[in-house]
Amino acid sequence: MGRPADPDHLYVLDEDARPVGEGIPGELYVGGEGLARGYVNLPEKTAERFIPDPFAGADARMYRSGDRARMLPDGNLEIMGRIDFMVKVRGYSIELGAVEAAIEERLAVTNCVVVADGEEGTDKRLVAYLVPDPAGGARDGRLAGWGIDPATGHSAGARRALQDALPHYMIPAVYVEAEALPLQDATGKVDRENLPPPPARGAAEPDAPEEPALPADASRPEKEERLARIFERVLRLERGYVRPEDDFFEAGGHSLAAAELAGRVEDAFGVRLPTSGIVESPTVAGLLDAIEALGRGGARREAQGHDLLVEAALETGISPEGAADGVKRLGEAESVFLTGATGFLGAFLLDGLLSKTEAKVHCLVRRRPSGDPMSPLRDALKGYGLWNAEMSERLVPVTGDLSEPLLGLSEEAFEEQADEVDAVIHAGAMVNLIYPYSALKPANVDGTREVLRLACRRRAKPLHHVSTNGVFGRGRGLCEEDTDLDDLAGAQPDGYGRSKWVAEKLVMEAAGRGLPVSVYRPGNISGHSATGSSNPKDFLGAVISESARAGLAPKIDGWRMEMTPVDFVAGAILGLADYPGAPGKTFHLANPEPPLPSGSSAGSRASATTSNAPTTPTG
Repeated sequence: MGRPADPDHLYVLDEDARPVGEGIPGELYVGGEGLARGYVNLPEKTAERFIPDPFAGADARMYRSGDRARMLPDGNLEIMGRIDFMVKVRGYSIELGAVEAAIEERLAVTNCVVVADGEEGTDKRLVAYLVPDPAGGARDGRLAGWGIDPATGHSAGARRALQDALPHYMIPAVYVEAEALPLQDATGKVDRENLPPPPARGAAEPDAPEEPALPADASRPEKEERLARIFERVLRLERGYVRPEDDFFEAGGHSLAAAELAGRVEDAFGVRLPTSGIVESPTVAGLLDAIEALGRGGARREAQGHDLLVEAALETGISPEGAADGVKRLGEAESVFLTGATGFLGAFLLDGLLSKTEAKVHCLVRRRPSGDPMSPLRDALKGYGLWNAEMSERLVPVTGDLSEPLLGLSEEAFEEQADEVDAVIHAGAMVNLIYPYSALKPANVDGTREVLRLACRRRAKPLHHVSTNGVFGRGRGLCEEDTDLDDLAGAQPDGYGRSKWVAEKLVMEAAGRGLPVSVYRPGNISGHSATGSSNPKDFLGAVISESARAGLAPKIDGWRMEMTPVDFVAGAILGLADYPGAPGKTFHLANPEPPLPSGSSAGSRASATTSNAPTTPTG
């Protein structure tokens, strides 16, 4: 946009109306003597948009534009989209401007716009309209020639280019090339109401009669043909679109669609394929290999090729530097390093650290397209009703990645963190019960190695490691806190449980080398006992909600609804972290008497306890 004509009265502010730093996006506000008096005959909109200017005189006002902007180092103002373009797709809140910013950074476009197509609760999708850059991306490394299928709007090239910049739910499913985007006459902004329609969804009929199961002697081409048709039916693609080498997820699949695919595979081929198998072999050809192996009676184990005891070997270089004598209790710490702060439990741990200690809290957060490292922390706390702008002054966002070496930090930044923090709380993990061990290892196992490296570097710092009672596997009965981990090797039925078992083994190895370590094993974490603030992605919460709506409860022999309020779990972890006798111990944080599904009202009143009493794992 160029340089502001009146820079003293042009502000880029965060969600709490505080100025942001140079290069950090925020909302654009405009003040000064030339400001309009308001909207004609629209008093409510005037009151909403024309607000007091706290940076000028007592009677001064400023205009809240709704534009997302940032000040560049050269003094120019950059408009990056609209703050108020927020949509929900399959339950995820998505800022369309952030998607557009990622596209402009990764794809060779001169302009783009992203919209949501469809209604929530149906097959809602993101559609990206792209205006190609005639010069291509040779000058700046952006991808050109991404290859869009005009019939479906799918682009494997564009999707792959965005995978490192956006979480899966923010990657558009459909792309449309255009010579130019329609503009509004009055404002010159993109006219989203007059964009050309995207390619129609496939003509598949989900309610059409199922085809009979294939005979056992069906040929490989017949099997490939049937599996490709199943892909198309689940993803609502035109017949003939899917080829043997096509990837289910690149074609628009997601975890819920993978569950449907697994069910249809069982109907057609007579084998029960775990959804983790789809993640491991997402192409038609690869998945058919897995189906045929199962059909021959071959075992397909998630951790095939992974010796968990070998995986749990901790390199000798990760050992405490200096004696562990005199380490600080949590209440004495001046700075705490926290992973997983944007997760459900992590947000309540962060709130507890800010409200119950005086420590600065260094929170590891992934890079976001918005460029503002504080925004994911603020959004997480606001989402659970925990945000307090006054306490945020002790929040220190640390941009990195749990799955990368040195947590995604430079050597210098890693050393700074190791030197400054007095304690480490490791609550970060990728939680997915269908992904195989190999997909979860980078975050859950390798990430734990790097956290241990941080805790050992410069001086020994107490590590508080959040594990899970899922390390015991299912059907074990009573599970004691002092159970030998080696006896549990491979007992976990899923990749998540295995990855957490390996991580816990690494932690205990570091403890054997002198690092002060406490391990916490929560069960299923339910909503806050007083406010009801809950994890929107929690399966058990969804079961309770739908059971209450239907007036029915699941009837599964032997199943109990183990759930422990998040405020109890977070409070117990922080309380034990301040207890001098905690290092070297493992604590189970779970309801010892989980109710039956038919007693869900009792379950909501169940009190959680922590003790040395054995517990029953929930996985």
